[in-house]
Amino acid sequence: MLQLSLAWLSVGVVVGVLASVARLRPETWGRRGWLWMLALGAAAGLVGGWLGALVYGRYFGLATALWIAVLAVAMGPRAVRWVQAHIS
Repeated sequence: MLQLSLAWLSVGVVVGVLASVARLRPETWGRRGWLWMLALGAAAGLVGGWLGALVYGRYFGLATALWIAVLAVAMGPRAVRWVQAHIS
């Protein structure tokens, strides 16, 4: 399971890198926003992989990790912007 966890983590990091290159991060995150995108992708990939392994089995954990990481890095910054706009 350690190898699977590392695979899920690396998938999340790759998705985070792609989202950072596509400039999906909010400008309010500053110069280190790319690092937050990597962390968001890595965390989402790891959580998605474990959820996928528990729900669908370990053979489908990688696909679930990919989809959850993509959703997290696509919708996460929008959710942060929405929260910042409504709280401030």
